[in-house]
Amino acid sequence: MMNWQALPLPACSLAESPRYAHGGWAWVDINTHTLYRLNQSDVLNTALDNTTLLSTLHLPDEIGCVLPTETKNTWVALGRQGGWLIEGDTCTLKLNAPFDSSKHRFNDGRADQAGRIWISTLVDARSPATAALYCIEAGQAKLKINDLIVGNGLAFSPLGDSVFLSDTRHKCIWRFDYSIETGELSNRQLIKQYTEGTARPDGACFSADGSYWVAILEGYRLDRFSEHGEFIESIELPLAKPTMPCFGGAQGNVLLVCSAQADEKFPNKPGFENTSLIACETGFKALSENFANPAYLV
Repeated sequence: MMNWQALPLPACSLAESPRYAHGGWAWVDINTHTLYRLNQSDVLNTALDNTTLLSTLHLPDEIGCVLPTETKNTWVALGRQGGWLIEGDTCTLKLNAPFDSSKHRFNDGRADQAGRIWISTLVDARSPATAALYCIEAGQAKLKINDLIVGNGLAFSPLGDSVFLSDTRHKCIWRFDYSIETGELSNRQLIKQYTEGTARPDGACFSADGSYWVAILEGYRLDRFSEHGEFIESIELPLAKPTMPCFGGAQGNVLLVCSAQADEKFPNKPGFENTSLIACETGFKALSENFANPAYLV
């Protein structure tokens, strides 16, 4: 059992892409075009009376994913218009979207150990399956996997030699072997097909022990798999629509989960009614974020 704590942070319409890097936390509210940055490692004891700790930035695009770089206040952001570079409070479009932005947007991604930017897209209408997974380097977005609807759950294993990818609308999770040297995927394996009810896989992360943690949207839980794809356990959540987990904190043992806004059909549990972010201490440790190389955008 985990002792989840509702975090006294601004409620979000669609909280996504939580990251821990450079001693602080960041996440986006996709629907309101807002980036939140908490300049404090201890998210469980946030001093809200100190407004210098939490900053907000209005984004010029519908950003689905942010990635830290080696520079503390520099982020790669990926949205409907393409790839952006955030430097402090300045946002500059560096890479135009490689898709029809009237029907698609970038959704979920990670950097690999070489700094390549991996990012999936989604189809606004959720049909047909014209979304994809791209790898961005040398100013080009190279198509790697097609026939997706809502690409999600991208995460690299601790050694970087395997990758997990989910599709929220196809309700499945795949595992691939991965070559850091060449940036190529191989040996695609379906490790989970969700079939019951509305529960479906969303964003995900790895912990340092090699566990893959995936948020189950409208499922009130996280599912945990081994890095080889075997199901291990489900972890109950007080949130109806978790979107993505993230490990971090000074000791690396804090698990934060963000969510989409609950509704009458899928309400959060009592005490968490209007909560967008929860966290707790765990016996697991964070896998440090790979830093995106912003030079790959241009």
